[in-house]
Amino acid sequence: MFTTRKLTLLAMLTALAAVGRIYANVLFPFLPNMQPMTSVIIICSLLLGPAAGVIIAVLSTLLSNMILGMGLWTLWQMLAWGLIGLTFGLAGKLWKNPPLIVMTAASVLAGYVYGLLISLPNVFIMEHFLAYYLAGISFDTMHAIGNGIFFFILYPVLRRLFSKWIPAEGKRTTSS
Repeated sequence: MFTTRKLTLLAMLTALAAVGRIYANVLFPFLPNMQPMTSVIIICSLLLGPAAGVIIAVLSTLLSNMILGMGLWTLWQMLAWGLIGLTFGLAGKLWKNPPLIVMTAASVLAGYVYGLLISLPNVFIMEHFLAYYLAGISFDTMHAIGNGIFFFILYPVLRRLFSKWIPAEGKRTTSS
């Protein structure tokens, strides 16, 4: 169940992911694919659950692509980031306190998974898909490195903020 408090948090995190992606592309064009969006989706999924991760993934993709450019790839981006959000959200439900280094490594791996999922539609329209995919592996590597850096920096900060923002399950807060 989404409370007003949680919906507000989701809206702010969606904006954080979208703005982070937009400004990373504007401020650091010499570092392609180095943006915090995947890491924000992963962190939110781990801490808030799979539904929240998918919502943030889909909405932040739409929001950032309104500025960066909309196209058929937007659907594949929503699918790829949504699957990452779903996967890490389920992992967060199963593993309540994962070590930072393990999740950082998983976020690096997610960069390569994202790149593969984004490339998959080209299997049907390209004659030499493997050459196409291998030509883009350097971009996937930059994405993976960025995921590791952003996750390592943002996870402890956002985890602490979330613990203050969302009360522990089972405890109800009353406003008087």
